[in-house]
Amino acid sequence: MNKPLSIQEKANNFEVRAKESAGREGGMDVDLIIAAYKRHMKARGYAPKTLDCYAFGLKQFTAYLRVVPITDLRQVTREIINDYHASVMALDLATESKAIRIRAVKRLFEYLTETHRLLINPAEGIVEISRKHRPIGTVLTTNEMKLLLDQPNLSTAIGIRDRAVMELLYSTGIRSEEMLSLHVYDIDIKERIVYVKKAKGGRQRVVPMSEAAARYVKEYIDKIRPRHARKHPKERRLFLTHEGHPLTWNAIRVQIDGYRRNAGIKKSVGLHVFRRTCATHMLLNGADIRYVQKLLGHKNLKTTQQYTKVMPVDVKQMHDKTHPNRGEGLKSGG
Repeated sequence: MNKPLSIQEKANNFEVRAKESAGREGGMDVDLIIAAYKRHMKARGYAPKTLDCYAFGLKQFTAYLRVVPITDLRQVTREIINDYHASVMALDLATESKAIRIRAVKRLFEYLTETHRLLINPAEGIVEISRKHRPIGTVLTTNEMKLLLDQPNLSTAIGIRDRAVMELLYSTGIRSEEMLSLHVYDIDIKERIVYVKKAKGGRQRVVPMSEAAARYVKEYIDKIRPRHARKHPKERRLFLTHEGHPLTWNAIRVQIDGYRRNAGIKKSVGLHVFRRTCATHMLLNGADIRYVQKLLGHKNLKTTQQYTKVMPVDVKQMHDKTHPNRGEGLKSGG
């Protein structure tokens, strides 16, 4: 029986096939080269959410090339990239969605020139949407957050799991991919601590969680997870589907969007909204911005300072004193 290939071995196989494609007369097949690039990203350890975003952005670019029509990446010129850039900017999309589409294409051609498949990068010089000029995005009020947190049906296993997920995201401000990567032993319920080991940029950190988050996570671990893990008892991921597989970004996103609609919230609520809302609420309640920086795992303070754009704040206190969901949970009317 053949031993399954590792991610790196699979990536290498795609690299070989892509180079063969590049060496044949007719140039580089779009689908094969992009597949090789995605394998390359996965082998390099890119976060699942980043892989999903780039895959979607490249899918849109591939669709655009077919309309041109182009099947060989060597035929892509600066003019074609400029036209694609203009078409993306003209779309009625959120600023971040446009940025992802453009960034995915820029990174693809950087990869092709760095691996010597192309001599000239047609995307070089294309201006990405600067993060510092992007709007902060959706932030929920405390009342909206309470409405959202109250939506899961706590008489069901999925409802308890989803409440635990949302409470944890809002309380700690961890990224969605960090939450999905958590193992059971990364949670210390007694000390109300979360060990974020698979963090962005490899910057591991320890973050506190509220009493409300700890309570719901404990209920999930004690009552629900053992049931979900029956088919896969060796699975160590904290949050599982009812079939025992690790919970995915798309699965929980769909669940949360349903809760948003049921709560009557008109704003778009993605998983990152919990992180953004956590930081903003803490700053509005007087948290020291450097504490929020450490909580969120930001390398640069400037990244954290974007949350102060919501309104001026007087930075004074720490997590347990400032987070609106401390203690027994949110109260209506905020």
